Amino acid sequence: MSHSFAYRLSVAPALLAYRPEIEHALDFLDRAHGLRRHEEAARVLHYGPEPPPGALAVPAALFPGGVRLAANGIHPDHDALTKIAGGEGPFPLFPKGEPATSEQRFGYDAIGLITLMLTRLEERDSPEADRYGRFPFAASLAKQFHNKSEPPADVAARDLARALTGGNASNATSYELLVTHDVDRLRGYHRPFAPLREAAGDLLKRGNPIGAARRLWLGYASGEPWRSARRLMARSEAKGVPSRFYFMGPSAASMDSPYVLSMAPLLRRLIEEIRMRAHIVGFHPGFGTATDQSLWVHQKMGLEQVIGAQVTEGRQHVLGYNAATTPDIWASNNMVLDLTLAFPETTDFRAGTCRRFNAYSLIRRKPLALEQASTAVMDFGLFGRKYRNLTLQQALDEASRAADICRRFGGTFVLLHHLGNPDAPTDRFFETVMREVA
Repeated sequence: MSHSFAYRLSVAPALLAYRPEIEHALDFLDRAHGLRRHEEAARVLHYGPEPPPGALAVPAALFPGGVRLAANGIHPDHDALTKIAGGEGPFPLFPKGEPATSEQRFGYDAIGLITLMLTRLEERDSPEADRYGRFPFAASLAKQFHNKSEPPADVAARDLARALTGGNASNATSYELLVTHDVDRLRGYHRPFAPLREAAGDLLKRGNPIGAARRLWLGYASGEPWRSARRLMARSEAKGVPSRFYFMGPSAASMDSPYVLSMAPLLRRLIEEIRMRAHIVGFHPGFGTATDQSLWVHQKMGLEQVIGAQVTEGRQHVLGYNAATTPDIWASNNMVLDLTLAFPETTDFRAGTCRRFNAYSLIRRKPLALEQASTAVMDFGLFGRKYRNLTLQQALDEASRAADICRRFGGTFVLLHHLGNPDAPTDRFFETVMREVA
């Protein structure tokens, strides 16, 4: 397939109100497989009922029944959407086995599926939330109704490209590795006296003197942040890629670390070394900023003032994300890459794609000048019992599967390993992934 294959878009009159979302889905298709839309192209892709003669007709399941339009943008109709995704409508939203596709008829709503996945539309107004206010994997439609191991938006784009071009769907995107490190604490503690209080609890309440001694060592004598940062940078350098360190801004909130306020000289020295070794510094907005633009901006400006440089990429702390507000906050503040989208409960691609893609404003109903990518592999999601506690081999198998998917689709394999994580299984995992999997 030539990377200039052209097709013409035709939209049923009943669906014209959703043209911005349709165009956004097809932008993803074109970028993924090297297609382009042209008003005079011979091949026609029609969305909705009553296709013109000779067109490839894609049925509409998501629109209009699964959504509603309001003054503040596009919203899901959650009850209707669940029924549609479950196959109760006249057309399927998710593929069932091989798509029943001919030269003129497509088997499922691939355009609506791409829209649903990339925009995270199902998360808007959702009553489902975990203890941190995050949308849980178990509530996702992909978890409930997508029975394939591959990301649904990538599957939909591949199926559309094959149908449009007569069978060829080569990737126009290329595999890449992004190694990221959220800096949730700079030293071995958030606040200076915390290790003493915690060690006292180990000793007096839990009767664990070994645990108390280890906690004190980790807090005051572990050599952080230098020990971790230099080890992580060396591993990335051996792989020929940069490490990306994402730092918090000034915050005294209990869920955040106050190191910008209390350790600014140390922070500057660390960042100077990171930059000297050609690694990347980014932003890790604190808890509560995903829906609070003024707080988000305050923290970003505070970090930039301390380090003397702008930051343009990063990930929200605690993976805080609101589908209606967070992308707009990032885009309106000149950020270029957001890696927040992730499910800590599983190794998966929250946006339904392993590729980078342009964010979309559900409020303004337009694409944003911000790229997003899913973070599939996270240290704290694999070990430690907060979410899971896999064996080293189980974790490596999951990472290998995610990396293979990224290679298959020309995607972005995003790996997260926190700075200052001294746990032996986690460190061995990261070392092995960097050497054998990534």
